[in-house]
Formats: sequence, C-alpha cells, structure tokens
Amino acid sequence: MPDQSTTHIQTFLVDDHPAILEAIRNRIDDTLDVEVCGMATSSDEAFRKIEDMEPDTAVVDISLEDAHGLDLVQNLQSQCPEVQVVVYSMYDEMVYAERAIQAGASGYLMKDQPTEDLIEAIRVVDGGEVFLSREMPHRS
Repeated sequence: MPDQSTTHIQTFLVDDHPAILEAIRNRIDDTLDVEVCGMATSSDEAFRKIEDMEPDTAVVDISLEDAHGLDLVQNLQSQCPEVQVVVYSMYDEMVYAERAIQAGASGYLMKDQPTEDLIEAIRVVDGGEVFLSREMPHRS
C-alpha cells in the first residue's frame, strides 16, 4: 500500500495556449502534493486523455479553439464523474462561475488570480469541496 504522505493529486491541464499550460505546469511542479499528469490544447484531445488517465482533477479553460470549455465540463461530469474540475478562465467569475458549477465543475477561478490560488483550488476540489474566489459569494 502506498504511503499516503507521498500521494500526489494527479491534475490534467486544458488550455489552448501552450504558454499558459507551461506556466501552470512549471508552477505546479514546485509543489509537493500536486502533479501534472497530462495536458491538452483542445476539448477532444482533453476528453480522450482524461478518460484514459482518470486524473483526480482537471483545470479547464472556458475558451478552447474546438469547443466551449463548459461543454467539456459537462462531458467530463457525464463520463468521468470522479474527476473534479476547476474552470480557470479570463471570463468574469460573477457571470460564469454559476454556469460552470451547473455544468459540473467543482471550482472557478479567474486567470488574473495568483497561481497559488489555482493550487489551493485544486486541493479544495480534490477534497470534495467547491472552490470560488473570496470575492464570489459561496452558494450551495
């Protein structure tokens, strides 16, 4: 049985900007408890890889070249309900957070927030809770 103290939260990243993927991966690589297990730049590629890899969490951008990120969230919720999704987007949280949660995401964070907040969001949703920024009123 593996030592639980060395268990990493396996996280899959989805963004159509390779520079964003690299920056997030590099930041996550500096943590002890979160690990990037894969990355994709399109919804189709992400869905296939996430189905195969079965990560603990996925970080998904709303704006993808081949689909709307919330469609990917809905597909993941339907086909891979054990994967906890954090939507990480440039779009206003006050407008999109509720839509993301309704689509099946467990968290929403805007890209103008520090990457430490993204790592916190990954940890929170992996623990079974909903993550919204401190500015966003929490809803049940």
